[in-house]
Amino acid sequence: MINDLSERKAHVNKLSSEEIRQRIDASPMSAVQVTAIVITVMLAALDGYDVLSITFAAPAISSAWELGKAALGIVFSSGLAGMALGSFFLAPLADRVGRKPITLLSLVLMGAGSLLSATAQTLSELIAWRALTGLGIGSCIAVVYPIAAEFSNSRHRALCIALTAIGYPLGGLIASIVASLLLDDFGWQGIFVAGFVAAAIMMPIVMAFMPESLGFLLSRDRSARDKRLVRLLQRCGLPQTEVLEMRRSPVKLGYAAVFEPGQRATTIRLTIVNALNVAVVYFVLNWMPQMVTDAGFSPAQSSRVAAIANIVGIFGGALLGVLARRIGLNSATSFAIFALGASTIVFGLTPPSYTLLMVAAGVSGFLLFASMTGIYATLAQSFRDEARASGTGFVIGVGRISSAIAPAIAGGLFAAGMGPAGICLVFGLVAFVAGLVFVWKRPPLSVVSI
Repeated sequence: MINDLSERKAHVNKLSSEEIRQRIDASPMSAVQVTAIVITVMLAALDGYDVLSITFAAPAISSAWELGKAALGIVFSSGLAGMALGSFFLAPLADRVGRKPITLLSLVLMGAGSLLSATAQTLSELIAWRALTGLGIGSCIAVVYPIAAEFSNSRHRALCIALTAIGYPLGGLIASIVASLLLDDFGWQGIFVAGFVAAAIMMPIVMAFMPESLGFLLSRDRSARDKRLVRLLQRCGLPQTEVLEMRRSPVKLGYAAVFEPGQRATTIRLTIVNALNVAVVYFVLNWMPQMVTDAGFSPAQSSRVAAIANIVGIFGGALLGVLARRIGLNSATSFAIFALGASTIVFGLTPPSYTLLMVAAGVSGFLLFASMTGIYATLAQSFRDEARASGTGFVIGVGRISSAIAPAIAGGLFAAGMGPAGICLVFGLVAFVAGLVFVWKRPPLSVVSI
């Protein structure tokens, strides 16, 4: 028996953290990795549901409480403010305590915020609970992309992140269906209760089926003695593996790593690209229905045009993931950003034909979700393990601010007398600038595989 034990020990693979990363990167994805990606898609869909649920509940709330557009605007803004705070301050904790704990905290905040929103009796209460919901959304959306990157191998990483990204518009589509089913019988409160139920269902799923990511565990100083890492390596197809003890120099975490000299230029560049791109995205999503209505069509027809943009957008995100494998992530993303600029300009020039507007909206929706997917995929591969959640959270947090400002700027331009063609030209040029910043002195993607 002693000889057998010695023989087994002799066959133990003693690998460094970097060697383990390389093996996982080159190996087929295991069942536990695929399961984790499915969970990230579900989490992104829940984010999309919670973000857009207020837009479907708003007309009923406005009618029941006799609220004006200004009051509803405050409700919308409170959710966006919460999302920015979650991205800025909660997401970086995932680089210190792990991806899984922050994901569970995000679900608790989203679930509690949704349930409390359903019980709101006053405008101030609804504003507070939407901000709480946004806090969870902001931290969750900034963590799911690092999770997707860290559980996928190199061959499928862009596709896995793309699949995660399309969860957002899918959640918005689900929100519209749930609203249509629940509003008549359960009122606007039913929409938020459904969001609470979804978060409550996701919590045990995450606890039971999503382990802590390899990327995070391998970045810990105590990784060689971490039982979670040993078990995860076995489940990912690397049995009988030990992590070599290595004397590691102290590493920076959080924003210290995001803005260290070797990383700062990448962080600033991607922040600018994302802020400009989401400004265009949210201009299109918010003002498209109104521009269609102003062209002489009914609100119902305008809603269908907007729905086409969201539905086709799901395919845009998925196709970018496929193209990224063939032509490279950088090329696919830069093409999507430039094409979004062109499609935005074309939409403003489209004559008042319902068929042409539907086609133009579909093209715009396809490209706006494709560009967002490409940027998120780039983010997930542009920061080290120790800073991936912090970097993603910062870039997305700044983008939340941009997404709130852009529709207001467009409204000011409309009020000043500028027509749809001129305003679409302005935002189309914004997308072109984003594309130029993206390709200008483009830095290499992450030096870390997982």
